[in-house]
Amino acid sequence: MLTLEGCRARQKRLLELLAKQGLDGALITSREHVYYFTNFRAHWNHASAALIEAGGKTTVLGWKAKREDVAASAFLEYPAHKFSTMPMNQTELAAAALATSIPGGKRLGVDLEGPAALARLAGPDAPDLTSAIHRLRKRKDGDEISALRRAIAVTEAMYAWVKKNIQPGLDELDFYAGIRGAAIAAAHVDPERFGNDFRAAEGGGTPRRRRMNAGELFVLDSGPSIDGYHADNCRTFAVDRKGTDAQHKACEKIVATLAFCEGRIKPGLSAQQLFADAKQFLADAGHSGLCHHLGHGIGLQPHEAPQLNPEYDAVFEAGDVFTMEPGLYSKELNAGIRLEQDYLLTERGLERLTEFPLGLA
Repeated sequence: MLTLEGCRARQKRLLELLAKQGLDGALITSREHVYYFTNFRAHWNHASAALIEAGGKTTVLGWKAKREDVAASAFLEYPAHKFSTMPMNQTELAAAALATSIPGGKRLGVDLEGPAALARLAGPDAPDLTSAIHRLRKRKDGDEISALRRAIAVTEAMYAWVKKNIQPGLDELDFYAGIRGAAIAAAHVDPERFGNDFRAAEGGGTPRRRRMNAGELFVLDSGPSIDGYHADNCRTFAVDRKGTDAQHKACEKIVATLAFCEGRIKPGLSAQQLFADAKQFLADAGHSGLCHHLGHGIGLQPHEAPQLNPEYDAVFEAGDVFTMEPGLYSKELNAGIRLEQDYLLTERGLERLTEFPLGLA
């Protein structure tokens, strides 16, 4: 989980932001942001909120929120269960419990990513803090990086299981069940979210009732969420454990593209420029270039800033945790090859967080 020290540091940065805007506090309504600032992570079907006031008082609302590891000075509960049944108007009940703690005559900002019933408590003219909080989230603290490392370690266990067990004739859906079992065993919990792509002979997609064949490639883009933070990296496996010459050559080019990009990344670099350079690197080798983003940030959501994408205006900064995932796809490759690594950018340079080998298994 997150640490009290980390949560209080994030609260301090939020208060500094509020002071610049002349606000007396912030009403945090999204489950992820309540967790980010306080370490209270509600169950996915329970409402939660946090009121962070300029004077330093933090109030957390949630089912069984009062714990020593929650960075708050006051706690509120609401009837999230009635004789073991969850009420359908849970957010309204949560808002009623929080309403009495909203300070009168104060100007609050509000995180509008949560339920409207909670957000309305800040008032009709409350400034939206969502984008500002997203900006704070871009630079990861030590406790967030620790959570991300735990999630990444689970992906390594998933890849190791696939490398040991993949073979022609296996059903994709049964194979997926084995991968999920390996992830649960490594995480010691059932991941709340699990990943994206589990298909052979295609660039991605959910598993099917279909047997895998020799000559096909299996793209495993895994993204388990552990302690609320998402890993996201990808490996490609030859179903027959051999691979064709064309597949191995394409894999080598993707590995070279990753190395090329790693050598360029530093604080201040435009992510758009890196995308353009990577696309040109592949084009110079006779490939059509990139047909999707080069990568993206990871954290409380599977896709965050910085976006390595020509459609976004992102700049690399120290504290960024992000992926790079160049891919090549064609009929000759019998689907395609995508390899994805996770990285932490510091003032000292780029640290790769993923260790599993990149070549075709």
